[in-house]
Amino acid sequence: MSDMTAIERIEKHINLQQPDRVAVAPMGGYYYATLAGMSVADVLTDPWKCDEAFEYAYNKHGGFDMAEGGFLLSLYLAPLPDPFSTFYLDWHLPGRERPPDAIPNLNERAREQPLMTEADYDLVLKEGFHRFFSFRRAGAGDLARMAAMAPVAAQIAHKWRDERQVPLMIDGGLGDPFGLLSELRGNTNFLLDLRRRPGKVLEVLDILCDGMIAAGINQAKMLSARTLVLGSARASADFVSPKMFEQFCLPFLVRMAHAMVEAGCRLQYHFDTNWTPLLEYLKELPPKSGYLHLDERSDIIAAKRVLGDHLCLFGNLKPSLFVLGTEAEVEREVKTIIDGCAAGGGLIISAELDAGFRFELVDKMVQVTKTYGRY
Repeated sequence: MSDMTAIERIEKHINLQQPDRVAVAPMGGYYYATLAGMSVADVLTDPWKCDEAFEYAYNKHGGFDMAEGGFLLSLYLAPLPDPFSTFYLDWHLPGRERPPDAIPNLNERAREQPLMTEADYDLVLKEGFHRFFSFRRAGAGDLARMAAMAPVAAQIAHKWRDERQVPLMIDGGLGDPFGLLSELRGNTNFLLDLRRRPGKVLEVLDILCDGMIAAGINQAKMLSARTLVLGSARASADFVSPKMFEQFCLPFLVRMAHAMVEAGCRLQYHFDTNWTPLLEYLKELPPKSGYLHLDERSDIIAAKRVLGDHLCLFGNLKPSLFVLGTEAEVEREVKTIIDGCAAGGGLIISAELDAGFRFELVDKMVQVTKTYGRY
């Protein structure tokens, strides 16, 4: 089989068909900044610099199978409820509240003085969720800045998708109702709420879910987005039991996923922390609807056994490998994942990278995937 374009290769993998080789697409984030000699604040606040840093890394590594758009700040300036929105939560950002080379940090009030109180469940049901909107960290100018990003997003997407034939990793997003309530209440308080007032929590989750679906569809239309990220971390087995997951999270994840697929979008299911005990539940997500990102806390080979005929897998080398590891260790881990997950297609090798990670180790992941991962 002759070499495919990145778009053709990713299409095959998402449709669980065998392409020419395993795909590789690091989640580079702030790694690209330091590799290109920029600060974290540079790539967070300026979409053109973010794209410049990504392109520098793309060329230096000899190409990836997905492109990262230049919209990191938009994650934190979402004016609608979202676990990363600075308008709802107490995020401290580099170049603002933090030094230029620091990474974003959430100041969560896990137990004392949470942003959302027990009484606020009833207020949300009566008045709506907008009551939590705040200019504490972001200002009115940031709302205008978000609107101005839409044409920039279109230009960067056109460059990669249409000119370079490289699909964007994500170009829009959906909020996570469970995660947002957990962060507003503080995780300790929220886990107690699941026991003490489950009915009230479910009512609010239901309202939030519908609102986030509407916001996601509108955002996708505004940005002509094709792949949206639907993330979840605090609903994993590291935080709740399978029974609680089935009651408080699964129905809303499934509802959101089906709604976005019906609207013509694909999804990056960005599921951090340990999902191994919950893999069977993920069969309720729409098949071939995108790709499932699992970090190092989940067993990706077990995911292949359970979901190999349902969803493309994305991941999941340990980030620590790229700081403390050796080239031989990286090569061994890449080959282990390929051996366990590549059969028949449906595998994108990746790792979540951060500022200062070692180039030679990241490059080893990329090059081994391209050579050892050929079908």
